[in-house]
Amino acid sequence: MNSLHDSTTLCTKRRLFLLFMLNMSDWVCTLALLSTGIFEEANPLMKYIISNPLLGFLVKIAIPLVMILAAVSQLEYSDERQVLLSNRVCLCGVAIYVIINLYHIFCFGFVNLTF
Repeated sequence: MNSLHDSTTLCTKRRLFLLFMLNMSDWVCTLALLSTGIFEEANPLMKYIISNPLLGFLVKIAIPLVMILAAVSQLEYSDERQVLLSNRVCLCGVAIYVIINLYHIFCFGFVNLTF
């Protein structure tokens, strides 16, 4: 392994961790906003999943954690091209979840204005 592979692997691991944290904050914020009665889940599939606490935990926390741990364990055996691709895919996921979490922050501001 060379230093580019090692640094990109570390960057990818960090992005995977950040992606997981943003996914968890999306779940928590969604539950909080739904509890106000002002908002409702727009995604029909997630509407069903989020209404069941155990299923919500499995889909938003347990399964992504297992998948991320599996991905991290495979990064060491990946070539540079695979690691770079993984890094870019993670970056896209992080960007999407940042937008979602910013939307939640905006919605929390709306809730504060209405109460």
